[in-house]
Amino acid sequence: MNTKLKFECSCNGCRNYPTQPAQIWHESQIPSKEQGTYYFTKDAMRFFSSRIVDFKRVENGSDENRDSLSVIVSSKHGYEGATRYYEIVMLCAYGTINRHGSSFESLRLARKNWDSSIASFPACECHGCQIDRAGRN
Repeated sequence: MNTKLKFECSCNGCRNYPTQPAQIWHESQIPSKEQGTYYFTKDAMRFFSSRIVDFKRVENGSDENRDSLSVIVSSKHGYEGATRYYEIVMLCAYGTINRHGSSFESLRLARKNWDSSIASFPACECHGCQIDRAGRN
C-alpha cells in the first residue's frame, strides 16, 4: 500500500500531535488527553454518575511513543434505580475514545476480562491512526 493518506482538518492526528494518554500518572489527567468528545468532562461524568475506576497503559509495540490508554469506567444512567455497569474504553495516542464490546455487571468481571477486551478492540479509525498505519510523511 503506497497510498499516503491526507485529511483536511485540524485534529490532533492530522497535525501529528499525539496527546500521549499513556503517559498519565493520575486519573484526573485523563480528561485533558481526550479529543473530540465530552466523554470525560465533569458534566457528562456527573450526568451518568460515572467514575474512572482504573486505567493502564497499552503498548503498541512500535519504536514511536504511540501507546494507548485503557480505562475502566463505572456508570449508571440518570434514572432512579438504574444499576451500575462497568465498561472498558480505549484512548488512542491522539486522544480518540474507542468504545467496543460489552459492559460488565461488576468491577470484578471487568478486571477479569480486561486484557481479553483490549485484545478484541478493532484498530482505531481516527485520522492520526489511519495516517500512521499508511505511513506518515
